[in-house]
Amino acid sequence: MRYLSYLLLIYLFIGCKHSDNRTNCHASYCLSYELKTPIKFANGEITTNNGINFSKNGKDLYVSKPKAKTFKNGKSFMGIVQYKYDEGRWSTPLNIDFMIDAYHPVLSTDNQKLFFNSRSHPDSINISVPHNIWCSEKTPKGWSKPRLLEQINSSSYDSYPSIASSNNLYFNSDRPGGKGGMDIYVSYYDNGVYQKPINIKEINSTHSENDLVIDHNERFIIFNRYIDSSNEIDLYISYKEGNVWKVPKRLDKINSPDDWELTPTLSPDGHYFFYELNGVIMQIDITELH
Repeated sequence: MRYLSYLLLIYLFIGCKHSDNRTNCHASYCLSYELKTPIKFANGEITTNNGINFSKNGKDLYVSKPKAKTFKNGKSFMGIVQYKYDEGRWSTPLNIDFMIDAYHPVLSTDNQKLFFNSRSHPDSINISVPHNIWCSEKTPKGWSKPRLLEQINSSSYDSYPSIASSNNLYFNSDRPGGKGGMDIYVSYYDNGVYQKPINIKEINSTHSENDLVIDHNERFIIFNRYIDSSNEIDLYISYKEGNVWKVPKRLDKINSPDDWELTPTLSPDGHYFFYELNGVIMQIDITELH
């Protein structure tokens, strides 16, 4: 009963906030009507190949696209692309050239840092390595040269960062000590330093927990889970009660038996949920998930 009451409070809080601000929102993703079923964002005109993230004011959208450049093993580099929204139109995409493989862009809530995945070796960008998490900082001249987050990364596969308002960083990894193929971890941000990552055992399973997004206030987390035996990827949600994460629930309203739902994302105001479906960005009211 306590858990159901908790969910109801979240629903009412987000739902009322959404209703009160729907007509006053001028961000690129705002709609004047309720979105009870998923639709194609921007009429499907903007596609992505692993990553969806909006700026704080909702007028900049960062996605990932493949580049012509390749690694020595023949795999394609990925790059981050920025679209700008003005007077109801999207600009021509602007390539953010970090010189290295870069995808799955994630802005900090103050928009001063840009986190992303990369397969580039720290010392030789043309050599592919297991995924690492990198970070660039905003400067008067644009984004700084990215740096490897050494406190977060390991010799294993570390990827899909998501940043809370507290700057706590959630990500996934197949480092030793986990439950399955990929597990979700959190690194708490303390005095300007990321701490040793902690496995969130309540969320993880013997399967692979992959793409993820954390609510800015860390009230819930949405992620997808890959089941190797059936080749399925579905979205799940887990709520935090006190300091404990509850058992994840499948988002049956969104999941399809034939498609993979990827790279979940929340709008900066918390009103909408986005995800990637066959390269297309899908959008739905966040209240429909609770």
